[in-house]
Amino acid sequence: MRYGVLIVVILFGISGCSSLGTEHGTYALEIASLSQEGKTRHVKFNIRTGETWWASNTEWRKIKDPSPIPKSLYDVKIVSTGESWRAIRIDRNSGTSWKNSRGTWVKFAQIQ
Repeated sequence: MRYGVLIVVILFGISGCSSLGTEHGTYALEIASLSQEGKTRHVKFNIRTGETWWASNTEWRKIKDPSPIPKSLYDVKIVSTGESWRAIRIDRNSGTSWKNSRGTWVKFAQIQ
């Protein structure tokens, strides 16, 4: 009986730890409220490839990457700046980051 309980505890421990450090799903959304009443900006991104789109009404428009980026783990944040919005993307494994400038990702320089 003690061994059965021990095995169950170990199995629960393994299954509980198997998802640590990983994200569930492939896509995520961010939304920001603009200063105009009822206006919002929506951004969808693939957490593994970094591909990102912003919504124009009910159409997704891709934010372009000027050069290929590696598969990794990405996060995107957006904020309202009044009538407009800003977006920033980070590769959570390397720390490389970009800002959205007129529909294209622009890489930040790392200054030492």
